[in-house]
Amino acid sequence: MDKEELVESVLVNKEAIVAPRTPEKVHHEIQYMLKSGISYIDALCEYARINELEIETVADIVKKSSILKEKVRSEAVDAKLVVKDDQDLTKLC
Repeated sequence: MDKEELVESVLVNKEAIVAPRTPEKVHHEIQYMLKSGISYIDALCEYARINELEIETVADIVKKSSILKEKVRSEAVDAKLVVKDDQDLTKLC
C-alpha cells in the first residue's frame, strides 16, 4: 500500500467514526422539542427514533447526567409512572 492509498484509507475510516453522544449534546439536540412543549420522556424517545438508537442507549446517556435523570424522574412521578421516593436516585444507578 502506497502513501496515497493509506491517506485515502484513513479519510474513509475517519468519516465512519461517529462523535460520542454526551448528555449535553443530547440535551442540546432535543431542546427544540422541549420548547414546543413535548415532555423530556417523549423527546428522548423521539431522539432515539430519529437517530436509530436503542432506547437503552439513550437511557445510558441519561444516567450519566444528574440533570436529565432528575427531569425524567420528575416527569415520571408526575405522570404516576413511578412511585415518589425520597431516596437518592444516584444510589440506584
